[in-house]
Parts: sequence; structure tokens; C-alpha cells
Amino acid sequence: MLADNAVKVEKILRDCLKENVNISTKFIKCSLEPNSIALYVYTSICNNFPALSKDFHTTDVKVEINQLNIALTLALIPQIYDYAMQVNREQDIKNKLEENFYGNFSVKFIKKSDYTGIDDAIESQMEFQNSIKMLEEKVVYKITNVQHIFNKAEYNLAIEFSKISENLSDCVVCGKIVRIDKRTYKRKTTVNGETKFNDRVFYTINISNDGKFLNCSVFPHVAEEQRGEVLQVGQNIAMQGKFETYNGRLNFVAKSLAICDFEKYAPPVKYKSVNEKYHTVFPEDYVDYSQSGMFDETVNLKEKDKSFVVFDFETTGLDSKINEIIEIGAVKISGGKIVSTFSTFIKPSVDIPEEITELTGITNKMVEDSPSINYVLPDFYKYCYGSALVAHNIAFDYGFLSQIAKKMNYNFDNEQYDTLNMARQKLLGLKNFKLETVAERLNVSVVGAHRAVNDAMATAKCFLELL
Repeated sequence: MLADNAVKVEKILRDCLKENVNISTKFIKCSLEPNSIALYVYTSICNNFPALSKDFHTTDVKVEINQLNIALTLALIPQIYDYAMQVNREQDIKNKLEENFYGNFSVKFIKKSDYTGIDDAIESQMEFQNSIKMLEEKVVYKITNVQHIFNKAEYNLAIEFSKISENLSDCVVCGKIVRIDKRTYKRKTTVNGETKFNDRVFYTINISNDGKFLNCSVFPHVAEEQRGEVLQVGQNIAMQGKFETYNGRLNFVAKSLAICDFEKYAPPVKYKSVNEKYHTVFPEDYVDYSQSGMFDETVNLKEKDKSFVVFDFETTGLDSKINEIIEIGAVKISGGKIVSTFSTFIKPSVDIPEEITELTGITNKMVEDSPSINYVLPDFYKYCYGSALVAHNIAFDYGFLSQIAKKMNYNFDNEQYDTLNMARQKLLGLKNFKLETVAERLNVSVVGAHRAVNDAMATAKCFLELL
């Protein structure tokens, strides 16, 4: 692998230099640095051990370094913890670390229910940049009623094979048999200098799960070859093995196979609690003596005693699944008056597109020293806690909020109000219902449009008028 990479690096250097020069490349192990190790472990687990990645987040990784001794702690949900301990994943991860870093590693799994140090002390966390590729929520299947056919193995959880797109080892998959063929091949053996070709049995099996199909091959031991006679179309099976690319197509090569039952498994979600204090973004009091107490004479209005957070996001694009938040602006309403603001830039993992800069005025330079979303979201959750959420076209902004909240295990289940829908119901005859148009109709000033806190302030004033 290193030799292949060396050739690639040397070719790139020659292409850049445009000269015929002798180049030699040498790779050395990198020095110890907590962020590098933590990021490597997180992405390695996501890519190589996907069964462990269920409800696994960047904040579940903790690295402690004492000279050349590195202690790694991974917090797993109890069900995944039991599985990981059964298959000795601690040793697998330790081996990978020692292949890539210079040091003496110890790896320990703990159950999330027993772990409080990471979530509760944000100021002591290392900053995991948002450049970490967030793993999409994977479906996991629980395996039960196992009847071993080829080679015994530990079956507990299986991954969703339709999400795998590259070679991957040490996996468990499951599905219903839709086709099975018994075939033979010639296996070459040499004994005492004499070469023989013996007929050996293998099975090609096509399985389906949730409308997706996977081609599989299994090569049983000679003593187990005839056990496959019990396999039939329609049976549920689980297999342990690896994904391999053959003739440009991804296939699964099984080391073991069992008849079983399986079902989708979703362990109960334990959301993070609200922090006792702010750590990165601190709200600011808002004082405007011109604010009238609009609820003073409408004491029966049901919203009088509610607290509202009116928010607006600026983003790198329109798709909440692939684009990122680059600015949060919010204002809090209490007792019918705007009482505070919450505003921050956010450093994304990609450059801000030119068209977004033209629209919002936010440049890459403006956000380069800003905190990542991993630091901002806990404070925004605290700011919103106990309040109803308000936005203009809330489906757009909440789409971004729910995506990142899901990845970081926060639950924004607040009551919602949409000033776009409120305006459509109450302001008849408008040419459109953009924020600027609604604000003009309600005599609300919009200053610095397409900047989050300014749009949030205008939306809040429109919201008070619409109530």
C-alpha cells in the first residue's frame, strides 16, 4: 500500500515540476496528536466497523495521552457495547491504531449509560471540526433463532447491505434467499510434491432485504459441503464475511452462514440534556424602549405567557442533507417583547459558494475563525429550551436544524409557528409572501436582509404583529 502511494506522490510531484528529476518518497508514522487520533478512530469505525456506528457520534471518542501511552475510550450504546465485546473489537481497533501511529495504545469500550464525562463538560472537549463526514443513520437488524449451517460465528446485529458501496471486511448481512445454486470448482492441492485437482462445492446465493438484492458466495469446508442441501428459497439467513468487487460488481463472500430470524432494530434514543450554562455563544440582552406591551390589554390571548425563539439560518445551499449552516441568528420573545438575541457565524467544512457570498455577504474569511457547529449547537439548544420555535418558512430552517440535531443527539421537539403560513391566512391580497413583502405590509423595517440575526429580528416583529 505504501509503495503504491509513493508512486502516486512521485508522479504528482513530477507533473508539478514539469522537469525530469529523480524523486524518492519515504513515509513515516505521524506524531501523536489527540485530534488526529480521535478523527481517525471515528472515521475508521464508520468505514470499517459499521455495526458499531449505530448512534455513535464524534463526542463519543475520548483520547488521553501520557508521553507515548495513549488511552482511548469509546462510548457505545449498551446493545452495541455487548456486541463489540463479544467480537473483541477493542483489539481490532488497537491493531489499526498501532499500524498507523507511533505509540502504546489501550482501547476501552464503555456503555453510554455509564459515561457522563463527554456530554456534560463541553469546555473540556477537543473541538471536532465539522469536516468530519457525518455518518447517515444506518438500519441495523437484530438476529435471533440462529441455526448454524456453515462454520459457527457470532450473530447479533447485521448491517444494511444496500448502504455498502466499497470493499469492506468482517461484516454480518442478512436477507431472504431468492435464488440458490450449488456449483463445483477445481481446487489445486500439492502433497509430497504431487499436484492434484479436487472437486469442491460452493454456493451462489442471491438474497433480498427491504427491496434490495445482494449476490453472495460461500465456500464451505469439505466436511460441511453437503449441509447446504437444507437451504431453500424463501428462508431467512445471516452471513458473516466481506464485500469484494468482482467484474466491477460488489459481491459478498461469506465465511459462515446460518438460518435465522431477523428484524429491524432501533435502540431507544437517549437525547442529551440541556447544559447548565453557555460555553461558546452567549446571548445578549435586547433593550428597545419603543416596544409596546402588545399583550397588556389582551390578557386572554393564549400566547401571552409563552416564550418564543425566532430564528433564521444562512447556509451553503438549499439541501439540508448535504449543505451546512454558516450563520445562526435568533431572538427571544417573552411577555410580548423581544428580550435577547443569539448570533454567531459557523465555520463549515467546505468553502462558501460564490453565489451564497453574493446573496448573504458572508465570505470564507469571515467564518474562518468561527466555531464549528459541534460547539454552537449545545448553546443554541439551551437558548431554545422551553420555547416555541418561530421562523419564516420554518420547514427550510428546521430541516437544517433537525439534520444536525439528529447527528449530535439533541431533540428539538419544540412547538412551531410559521410566519409564512400566518401571513397567508391573515394578509390577503399580497403579491407574494416573502419576508420583505410581509414586513413592508406590517410596517416592519428589514435592515441587512439575508443576514441571519437581522432576518430573525424582522421575523420576530412580524410575528408579534401577526399575533
